[in-house]
Amino acid sequence: MEVRNNNKIDLCFTFDNYQLRKELARPYGILFVNNKLFLNFLSNTFNSRIITIGDYVTNFLESNGIFPFLEIVDGKTKRSVSLLLSRKMKEYKAINEQGRIRFSVIDIIKTVFRLNDSSRILIDGEEDLLVMPVVLYSADGDLIIYGQPNAGDVMIINNDLIRWRVKNILQKAKIINC
Repeated sequence: MEVRNNNKIDLCFTFDNYQLRKELARPYGILFVNNKLFLNFLSNTFNSRIITIGDYVTNFLESNGIFPFLEIVDGKTKRSVSLLLSRKMKEYKAINEQGRIRFSVIDIIKTVFRLNDSSRILIDGEEDLLVMPVVLYSADGDLIIYGQPNAGDVMIINNDLIRWRVKNILQKAKIINC
């Protein structure tokens, strides 16, 4: 599945179907509820790029000396303002509304992986669903990490099976003008 935004009007995937939203709420990957075990696992994974989606997990890793290849953040944790660490890296800014994935953000994610340039994407809105385009365009073996509210940190080791699942979900989504 290749997502292209060749229009002047930005398009979005939207997930209005109850069953689809329920499916999106389930963590897919390894759920870490113990930070010490989580850090120990990551410290023994040297050959993988780390991609974080979410402020808390990004701040947590950076404060423990683990610096992601790609950080996707919105400046909020549980909808309250959080401070980001000031590590210098290339930054992109984008808009992405809650419950949607803008094609323009997908284009930025594809660019980061195509250029293989460590970056931060600052989202005005919400970044939660951006795990899906990251799965589509990152490499096999990349570690994709995001927070699962009130549960812990979820880590996906990217592979074709995870990509198939994401493609299956996106095929069920509606495409609308943003």
